[in-house]
Amino acid sequence: MKICIISNVSGYKWAGSEEVWYINALNAIEQGHQVTIFTHRDLAPSKQLANLREKGAVTHTWEFFPIARFSSIREKIKPSFPVSCLDHSDVILVSLGSLPALCYVPGLADSLLKTNAPIVPLVQFNADHLPISPSERGIVSQVLQKSFTVVFISQNNLRQARRQYAIELSNASVIANPIRTVIDQPYPWPVTEDEVRFACVARFELFWKGQDILLDILSQSPWKERNWHLTLYGSGPDKEHVVKLVEFYGLKDKVTFGGFVERLSEMWKDHHLLLLPSHGEGMPLSILEAMMFGRPIIATDVGGNCEIIENGIDGFIAEAATVHSFGNAMERAWARRTEWKEMGVAAHDKSSVSKDSNASDQLLDILLHTTKKKSL
Repeated sequence: MKICIISNVSGYKWAGSEEVWYINALNAIEQGHQVTIFTHRDLAPSKQLANLREKGAVTHTWEFFPIARFSSIREKIKPSFPVSCLDHSDVILVSLGSLPALCYVPGLADSLLKTNAPIVPLVQFNADHLPISPSERGIVSQVLQKSFTVVFISQNNLRQARRQYAIELSNASVIANPIRTVIDQPYPWPVTEDEVRFACVARFELFWKGQDILLDILSQSPWKERNWHLTLYGSGPDKEHVVKLVEFYGLKDKVTFGGFVERLSEMWKDHHLLLLPSHGEGMPLSILEAMMFGRPIIATDVGGNCEIIENGIDGFIAEAATVHSFGNAMERAWARRTEWKEMGVAAHDKSSVSKDSNASDQLLDILLHTTKKKSL
């Protein structure tokens, strides 16, 4: 089988959203399938793509034309996704940060609508207040109607898409995000005397990840008088503003920046709780991994969070990413801090059950089934 994989991600060297298709590509190559991959040039130097090339994958890059008004002309002369190339594929997997992202990538939607190869969008994210223009809604609807199936990583994201595009999506599938690190027992509980250590693992993109909300909460009483420390992990376009907020709120002694951590054990050996005040999500890898390491979560009711976190059992759910709502969830958690270790065990047990749902196998099965349906 000839599999074409297209990713819409740009602005990062790699992203957690890429893990699903990356593992799927490795699995496909191992089983003897041919894999061709289109990514933005930002991802080209990544070790993941280098690994795929070593194993036999063919990679191409796409990019944004520097002068936006000439982009359509450039696409006619040198298309980012040549239909002639896509037509040689048995199936096309399109990994998307969100469905409107089909319209953000030059020439992508147009090429997908023209190709004769079957299309399978993989939707990594959705949110109730995701901006969607009428023209974007029309283009996305056309692609969805043409797709053989659409894959989501949470039931809630699927439900939102049905409402946003008024399409039944009866052929949709939901698969779990893959957990990169699997351990048999919860990681040892951190011994930090009386200091509570929080971790927030998310790219610095405040419109969606809400680190500013978290810092606002922690700058107020009673948090100013409590003994805690927060480490912000990640990178992204809003990091400079987050650094300014830490100084603005007088939290320089309480907040540190952890960058990117390759080994999750290095992070979770020193931290008790994951805080994720997101405005929107898919199925966050940071939550799945924190649960595997035996750490409770405080997160918002977005994406698939409520599909994996049981409020008051293995974490705490805030109704929304607001100072009031997320602050209340943090207060509920603080009142039960003597139970956190026990809640972490419950989180690990739940993640240990879900780890057996192999996302890469599920996704490859979907692609194989698509090609069989096409041939009938």
